[in-house]
Amino acid sequence: MSLEFRQEYSADLRLPVQDGKAFISEPLAPSDRPASAPAAGERSGAKTSIAGHVLKLGLRVSLKRAVVFSMRFARHPFLTARWISFLGEFGERYRLGLPHDDLVRKSIPTFFLHGASPATRLDLLLNHFDVASEVLSRRSLMALWRGSTLEMGTVSGRSENYRIQLQLADHSGARHEGAFAIRLRRQSDGYALCTVGFIFVRCEGDTYSLAVGGMQGPKGEDAKRSLITATRDLGGLRPKDAVLLVLNGLVTEGHAGHVFAVSNEKHVINRRRLKRRRMMRTDLDAYWCDRGGVPAEPFGFSLPIGDDEAAKDGNRRDQSKRAFRDIGAWFY
Repeated sequence: MSLEFRQEYSADLRLPVQDGKAFISEPLAPSDRPASAPAAGERSGAKTSIAGHVLKLGLRVSLKRAVVFSMRFARHPFLTARWISFLGEFGERYRLGLPHDDLVRKSIPTFFLHGASPATRLDLLLNHFDVASEVLSRRSLMALWRGSTLEMGTVSGRSENYRIQLQLADHSGARHEGAFAIRLRRQSDGYALCTVGFIFVRCEGDTYSLAVGGMQGPKGEDAKRSLITATRDLGGLRPKDAVLLVLNGLVTEGHAGHVFAVSNEKHVINRRRLKRRRMMRTDLDAYWCDRGGVPAEPFGFSLPIGDDEAAKDGNRRDQSKRAFRDIGAWFY
């Protein structure tokens, strides 16, 4: 069992280091709070820049996507305008540049939590990026902002290596289930074994954690066999348990002691037609309960974060567990 860490960034991300003054975001606040408070000149420049970026969106995306975005803007003008304004001001605050088109096109009215109001969904997304600015380095945040995929690390099993990637949820088939997503892939062929969409959340005091919006397994005829093979290769650790450990590690410094998870009832797939809902094969409630989860608002479940001290010198499964957890804990 071995563990290696690496991060990959494109050359255009080599910008000056972050300002010495750190930004500390506020707790979850009402949706009418300003996204930031830059100087008047900076704020005007940011709005002009993001406005031009949005107006030219139709030249960069397909006609269908441009029409859908325009219809959403017409139906939810205030909500969409606040989101676009936030993107401009957040990008200006951290000198991230213009956001990826998929962030601009983010569907707020259908985001993350079934049954929540549009304002609540927007608050979740705004607070996600506020917390992300504390959890991640500016370089990592910038890479995600621009749509890049980050290599968090690699864990070696008996005969196969497994890569952990962090990317926008929109780029991993989890658009409505989170803002970011972590994906576990076989290194030999890039086959995706598990994808988890999530958001960062602010907890009581100065603590933070995350909420899992959904878990997706592999697709295709060999899906079940691939999961069984990977589980055996990792000493009995299932791929979705491995990804959950990465998430636990990612918020270790948040000192919340737990992560949240969306229940079956509050999963966003419930807004879809019955035929589509039946395609969700994972019983999230049963899985969360099996992992020590207890019912909790506002997402459905709260799961404890264990310290895994016994995994230091354990068997192969224990070593795998610690390796995946350390990938999240040491990533920034």
